Amino acid sequence: MKTVLNYIRDLPEVRTGIFILSVLLSGILCSGFITEITLNGKLEWSSFYQTTTFWILCVYTIVLYLYNRFIYLHEKNILKFLDDDYCKAYIINQCLPEITERYKKDIKDGKQLTELIDIRAELKK
Repeated sequence: MKTVLNYIRDLPEVRTGIFILSVLLSGILCSGFITEITLNGKLEWSSFYQTTTFWILCVYTIVLYLYNRFIYLHEKNILKFLDDDYCKAYIINQCLPEITERYKKDIKDGKQLTELIDIRAELKK
C-alpha cells in the first residue's frame, strides 16, 4: 500500500492518469445519473436519492476528496522547505535524538563536563 501511495505522490504520469480517469468516470456517472432520473423525456428530481448512480457519485466524491487531500498535504509539506527557519528546525529535530544519545553515552562512560560534546557546536554542523 505504501509503494502505491508513493507512486501516486511522486510520479506525474500516475497523477495525470488518475486525473484523466477521474474526468471520464465523472462524465459516465453523471450521464448515468441523468438517465436514471429521466422519465418520459422529463427530469424527475424528486426521486434522485433513490437511484444507484446518485450514491455511487456520493462515494466517488468522497474518494476524490481523499485523493486531493493526500496530494495537497504532500505539496504543502514540500513548500515548507522553502522557509529557511523551517529547514533549520527540521534538521535540529532530526539530529537532536542522535546527539542526545551520544551525550548520554559520554556521561555513562564517565567523561568529565569539559570533555562532553558541545551540543550547540554539533547542531551548527
